[in-house]
Amino acid sequence: MVAAFLAQHLASSEGAIKLLLTLLLGYPLAFLYRTKPIYSLPPTVKHLIFTTIGLCIGYYNFGLGVLHSWANITVVYVVLAIFRGSTFSVIFVFVFNIAYLVLGYFFYQITAQFGISWTLPQCVLTLRLTGVAFDYFDGRAKKIAPEHKDSALERCPTYLEMLSHTLYFGGYMVGPQFSMKRYQRFVNGDYCHPETKGAPDSITPALKRFAVGVGYIAIYHCIALCVPDGFMYSPEYDTYGILAKSAFVLIWGKNALHKYVGVWLIQEGVIILMGMSHNGKDEKGVTKWDGCTNIKVVQLESGESFHAFIQSFNVNTNQWMAKYIFKRLRFLGNKLLSQLLTLFYLAIWHGLQSGYYMCFFLEFLFTNCEAKVTAVLLRGREIGLIPDLSALTPLGRVVRKLTILYLWAFALVPFSLHDFDKWHAVYASNYYLGCIIPFVTLLICLVLLVIFPKKHVANGVHSNNETTKKEL
Repeated sequence: MVAAFLAQHLASSEGAIKLLLTLLLGYPLAFLYRTKPIYSLPPTVKHLIFTTIGLCIGYYNFGLGVLHSWANITVVYVVLAIFRGSTFSVIFVFVFNIAYLVLGYFFYQITAQFGISWTLPQCVLTLRLTGVAFDYFDGRAKKIAPEHKDSALERCPTYLEMLSHTLYFGGYMVGPQFSMKRYQRFVNGDYCHPETKGAPDSITPALKRFAVGVGYIAIYHCIALCVPDGFMYSPEYDTYGILAKSAFVLIWGKNALHKYVGVWLIQEGVIILMGMSHNGKDEKGVTKWDGCTNIKVVQLESGESFHAFIQSFNVNTNQWMAKYIFKRLRFLGNKLLSQLLTLFYLAIWHGLQSGYYMCFFLEFLFTNCEAKVTAVLLRGREIGLIPDLSALTPLGRVVRKLTILYLWAFALVPFSLHDFDKWHAVYASNYYLGCIIPFVTLLICLVLLVIFPKKHVANGVHSNNETTKKEL
């Protein structure tokens, strides 16, 4: 009743209001968890509490759709318990999880039931359970890569651990991703206050993230009232000149990010409040609460490269993709192919609509174009063909920032509009400039790298490879 009333008066969908209420509910639950009687409970009891709350949240949002989460977790647990971290278990869990998710997307697509559904937490569940399978495999391997040691599992998690790890209200609906190992440490009290052994001193940093998140949500709604989604593919939009259209793309696309940033910051505040985001201390001895950070706000707003943007937005998902997909494709011997396959997995993980695939194809194009531009500039300066442009740094930074914002906003058009007829209308109205300019720039850079003397080619390639390696 409350969600329906608010949806009617706030011009939003009931599903979106339920999601927001669920995220806000995390704060009183987190404060309740911090009380001594509950914080000092045995891990098994905490698992039961988190599982129960998670199932209730799922039922409130999706009704019996919550059973999809339970069924998926159950199948994965049985496979891991029987096959004990074998290669087969990893392959099965990987394929089963993504197949279950894709079938869910397919069902809702053919029935035209778009919006918030049980596939939303299923996205988070897919990565989390797949990560557990890989971590159990790593824990039983004779040799473990350094980046996998901290999350490797020596034993199969119990069924209750699997349920609570996935249904934990601090990350069930919208993430972020966190390993089973971190979750176990959290439940066991490893992140408690070092002196009192009670709840950690994390209230202030948690409320700061909450406040910033609410600010982003407010900005999103204000701008969305002026530039709604429907305007972008309306006849009115098509009457403007190319500069005005480009400005609308930049403003609307940048604003599309705000709702994601706001939701993730609000959710992160819950995790910080409960202490699971503990990440040691900095060089000054101050406790860091960025262990589950999904948004680096300062870097996101001030970054002037695609690399900086990727490293600051949806951080946990990008790290997951790098750790469990990109780096495990080393056997292909080709970083570009590994990057392309990782982005394809990322696209299908988001959904079946064409907009996702176009968006991540453009990310592939933009990041590799940036890498080649970096290589050309480096080689050109080393051989003296490109002058020192340091005097133009202020102007260059403004141009670079606007270019990055425009291109990312251009890529977010299909991501946000989903359907081909909608995003194609916007792209056609803008003459596909956001696609053509990076593609032509990439071709020019490839030609220049051939023409320029190869005296310092090693440094140029090194820079290019390093940039590509860090993109995901």
